[in-house]
Amino acid sequence: MDDLRDWTNNVQPNIPIYVAERDFEVMKKTHYYLVDTSGITPGAAVSKLQFNIIQEEPFVIHDLKITPLPVWHGHGYRSLGFRFGNISYISDVSEIPDETYPLLEGSEILILDALRPDRSSSTHFGLPRALEEVRKVQPKRTLFTGMMHLMDHEKVNEDLMKLMDTEGLDVQLSYDGLRIPVSL
Repeated sequence: MDDLRDWTNNVQPNIPIYVAERDFEVMKKTHYYLVDTSGITPGAAVSKLQFNIIQEEPFVIHDLKITPLPVWHGHGYRSLGFRFGNISYISDVSEIPDETYPLLEGSEILILDALRPDRSSSTHFGLPRALEEVRKVQPKRTLFTGMMHLMDHEKVNEDLMKLMDTEGLDVQLSYDGLRIPVSL
């Protein structure tokens, strides 16, 4: 969030941030200088953020309905993915609770955490677990995100393409700069 200062100091005056109350309370401690800017040295380059507290229920931004998707990001830490239109985005996930699956039904595009090629960590899906979730949710297309350096992008994508023939799953690793056409 600190690196957003280049954007807010040069492109737009502030960035709206939508955050659950529990996470905002943590941010007040860890990023206090972004929450309460009154103590900032005049002229210091600090990100200018407009915090909007949300509940775990749908909300609207510029006529777009956004549905929070509660997930676990390690033991005892609840995180949020988001659904907007037919797109579901879940990064930083180690477990999808049963109550979240109905919110994922009908997702055409699923963007999902897949940190490692071989196994999950305590806070992130690995590729095998992410594929299990894709099989449960059955989106039309899946893009994995948040991969670490051990993920051989070309080789893994080559293997993932085979899933289209064997299981009808359109799955690939995402990459910086990827653009996908969507209609909301």
